[in-house]
Amino acid sequence: MPVSSLDRRRFIQIAGAGAVAATQIGCGRHQIALGQRREIPTTCELCPNKCSVIAVVEDGLIRKLNPNPENPKSRGMLCARGNAGLLQVYDPNRLKRPLIRAGARGEGKWREVSWDEAFDYTAQRLSAVKEKYGPQGVLWSSTEAFAEVFFKNLGMAFGSPNIVRHPTLCLASVNLAYSMTFGTVPSFDLLNANYVIMAGANRFEALITPDTMDLIESTMNRKTRLVCLDPRFTVTASRADEWYPVKPGTDMAFILAMLHVIISEGRHDKEFVANYCQGFEQLAELVKQYTPEWAEKETEIPAADIVRIAREFSDAAPRAVFYAGRRSSTYQNDFQMRRAQAILNAVVGNWDREGGMVPNAKIALGEYMFLPWDDPQAPRVDEMEKNFPLAAKGDGAYLKLRENVLAGSPYPVKAWMILKQDPLNALPEQAKTMRMIEQMDFIAAIDIQMSDTTWYADVVFPESTYLERLDPIEVLSGIWPVVVLRQPVVKPVYDTKPCLDIVQGLARRLGLQQYFDYTIEQWNDAAVKELPLEMPLEYLKKHGVYTPPGGPKYGATLNPEHRFVTKSGKIELYSERLQEAGHDPLPVYQPPLGPPEGRFRLVLGRKAYYTHANSTSNPWLLDFAPENHLSINPAAAASVGVADGDMVEVSSSVGAVRLRARLTQEIRPDCVYMLHGFGKQSPWLKRAYHRGGSDAAILETAWDKVSGNAAMHETFVKIRKV
Repeated sequence: MPVSSLDRRRFIQIAGAGAVAATQIGCGRHQIALGQRREIPTTCELCPNKCSVIAVVEDGLIRKLNPNPENPKSRGMLCARGNAGLLQVYDPNRLKRPLIRAGARGEGKWREVSWDEAFDYTAQRLSAVKEKYGPQGVLWSSTEAFAEVFFKNLGMAFGSPNIVRHPTLCLASVNLAYSMTFGTVPSFDLLNANYVIMAGANRFEALITPDTMDLIESTMNRKTRLVCLDPRFTVTASRADEWYPVKPGTDMAFILAMLHVIISEGRHDKEFVANYCQGFEQLAELVKQYTPEWAEKETEIPAADIVRIAREFSDAAPRAVFYAGRRSSTYQNDFQMRRAQAILNAVVGNWDREGGMVPNAKIALGEYMFLPWDDPQAPRVDEMEKNFPLAAKGDGAYLKLRENVLAGSPYPVKAWMILKQDPLNALPEQAKTMRMIEQMDFIAAIDIQMSDTTWYADVVFPESTYLERLDPIEVLSGIWPVVVLRQPVVKPVYDTKPCLDIVQGLARRLGLQQYFDYTIEQWNDAAVKELPLEMPLEYLKKHGVYTPPGGPKYGATLNPEHRFVTKSGKIELYSERLQEAGHDPLPVYQPPLGPPEGRFRLVLGRKAYYTHANSTSNPWLLDFAPENHLSINPAAAASVGVADGDMVEVSSSVGAVRLRARLTQEIRPDCVYMLHGFGKQSPWLKRAYHRGGSDAAILETAWDKVSGNAAMHETFVKIRKV
């Protein structure tokens, strides 16, 4: 069926029929209760949004997933990924039982084993590494998940300081920049904003709840003005009032020029700045040099437009926001660009006001009191204190960590425990990640599918899918926060376990069982004790979500007694902490390098139906885009002799991939673009195997200087027809 004719209603019809067909592939140990139909609320896990869903279960099989209208964060919506989530349960290619490698890594020889054998073998190998190299010789990698806390706790109880998480492949620079400015990371009230500027954020296509739905409503119905800066003409750009194909790496020049106009013309919120900000005088002096005429040369955006946008933005304040976005770091100065964003928002006084930036409200959960463990004795292998002293120590810096592990400095790391992460596709320079894998004495992976990284593991632990397991109760923060429950809607189809059971199985064999002496039910019992509900667990089981009454609240921090969580207690336009750490206390512009002759800057982005690298094997989603291609401007294509549909080789200093060219005016001539998540090397991902090319194979290693966040737009590539 052509994608153009696959509307939502038709997709749902196909989804319902597909669920039945999928269950006929094989249901393993699943016990079917005939004649029963239930609707069970739970929480989606197909992307980081964690929307609330209602599973329609008939005769013990999931027939359909519907949106849960009770969650204000997901706005009663469920995207294509959410609808396709049930195929994760009935995918014949999913991991079904524990595996131990029976041949060389990557050879594809496995033997199915019992859980006891998998636990025993893993504990023996981890203990051997610990005895030889110390607990710091084991690396623990994880990605965002409700049960991630148990995996991290096992690593810390084991004694390793080396817990590395996803933020330095994602939001680290954004989070640090806004935290250094405001003492917290706010949300953006797009539903009530009258003027929105987005630089690089493709919110109509890379979905984030509730931002995507709120922006749709505010732009379509409330006539919010949307200005988009992006080297590509994205779906968001197509819905904007203005689109500027900004020169890559110059967003900060645009922001600084806006600040120049706003401050020189006295358009800033003088009362707000005087009462709540510090460092305005230094900022005003800095931006004198950043004129719109200067910015025009940097950004290729007309100076007159910069002046007009700055005036419109300040006139619309406080219902005006320069949106931070939720994407990977782009350049090595990404932190300072995000700082400039935060400062621009601050000086127009949009803090904690309707239509502006709002600090996230909180809902207190109780904590299960478990036995504490001793702190690790060794320093982190990525040397965060020396390299990134202001960044989140518990998250680590993935690329610097990889450099040090490969160098064996400051000590050897020889075992790798991985929870639902695919470093071979998540990290730039795939060949370097492969070298890291090759030098490990032992690797174990907990996952739902045989990812490229899991394919090279020594032991594979199959986790139950999100529709088969009970997870820790979580708070989803935001302007209007909610508490959500992920509960099983069907029994596990195969011989799989939830994360806590896997952690406990390993802990018992590692002599760490005393730190995990609880059930998931006890954990959740403790969590809900603070909720103002008579029977909170029963309520969550019935509704799937708890929403505090009253809706969003504004202005709680706008009082003289409020102290921001910064060194000065105010919003810091000028940061002494940055200066003390050896960084610019104000955002100072550094021009980006341009592409060398005959090369193009590789830019990345996301689609609404793929989540990073983990959903391209879903058959319903793969139909939307069966493979990725290289988007290239016709003028650029002509310069290298490439026509539309040609197979091309895209190469950088670290690797090469082959995929088909797509000629389009929707991208600058100095850039090319390819969709993430393709070029899979694991044969068990049968539908995605060898489809398209992996951007991780050609992205070069670079990171933001302050946060350590991976800089994903610093790679220049060659293009040739093959």
